[in-house]
Amino acid sequence: MINEIDNINEGFKMQSLNEVAYESILSDILKLKFLPGERIQDKQLIERLKISRTPVREAILRLKNDGLMTTVPQSGTYVTRISLRSALNARFVRQSVERSVVTEAAQQMNKLNILDSRNMIEKQKLASEEHNAVDFFYLDNEFHQTFYTATKRDEVWNWLANLSLQLDRYRFLRIKQTDMPLDKLIDQHAKILDAVEAGNEELAGQRAFDHLNLMLAEKDELLQQFPDYFSDEGRK
Repeated sequence: MINEIDNINEGFKMQSLNEVAYESILSDILKLKFLPGERIQDKQLIERLKISRTPVREAILRLKNDGLMTTVPQSGTYVTRISLRSALNARFVRQSVERSVVTEAAQQMNKLNILDSRNMIEKQKLASEEHNAVDFFYLDNEFHQTFYTATKRDEVWNWLANLSLQLDRYRFLRIKQTDMPLDKLIDQHAKILDAVEAGNEELAGQRAFDHLNLMLAEKDELLQQFPDYFSDEGRK
């Protein structure tokens, strides 16, 4: 019995390490600490994360399944380049789904939900003033997630998060590397929330749809500035 408990505990520990390795490497890819096309070695990750080889290899396998890493025979393992085709498809799905979710939110969000969202907008203003791309990126995600949480659509948000990995890579590059109008994004967030608070379902949904259209703005500029960061898919 004791041996069985020890085995279970060891299994949980390994599962936890696998998750830590995966989330850490994923974060580094999204934040461009590992650049598109960069070669990655197991030893490098083991030293960086200070964990054993097995969790690192499990994490790499998951990231390959996510389309974020690839192995080239007799060459090595690389971070994949950003696929604009995948990013465009993710935006298409996100726009369709989020319009419905925000429409529901206009019926269901309570005063506390609204207050939480207003506070998130204020935090975004601070991140913008401080030119903190990382905080702005995650606050942007959190703002949108509040609509899914308020409508009990968290599972849908999780599905979309996995679908949108290439889109998120593009979004982070865009926020970090261009003089994009963050004030415009923040203003649109406020207007979406105004419509939700007013209970105007049609306007709230339409504003969310139009806002998400900005996700792939400055595409040509980024392609010209960072041609090696993108795959050939979706360039035209």
